[in-house]
Amino acid sequence: MIQIPMSEAQFVSATTRLRSNGIELPGRSGTLTKDGVTANYNYADERLTIEITDRPSYYPLALVEAKLQSYLEQSVAYDASREIS
Repeated sequence: MIQIPMSEAQFVSATTRLRSNGIELPGRSGTLTKDGVTANYNYADERLTIEITDRPSYYPLALVEAKLQSYLEQSVAYDASREIS
């Protein structure tokens, strides 16, 4: 399971960035899918939680989680750096 702390503004920005990469987060909770990977997500109390529920067997769960977490953390860091400027 992935848990990323993020503000409301960062969540909105992350959903826009994910959409441009073919991943839809249509609300504060639901299901997302891409490339055979399916996950449930929930944004509450300034924390995005994602749980992978299905994936192709050739994608190790740890790899999928690490890639997604890295992408989201980079998005949050990018947004934070823009707020400082």
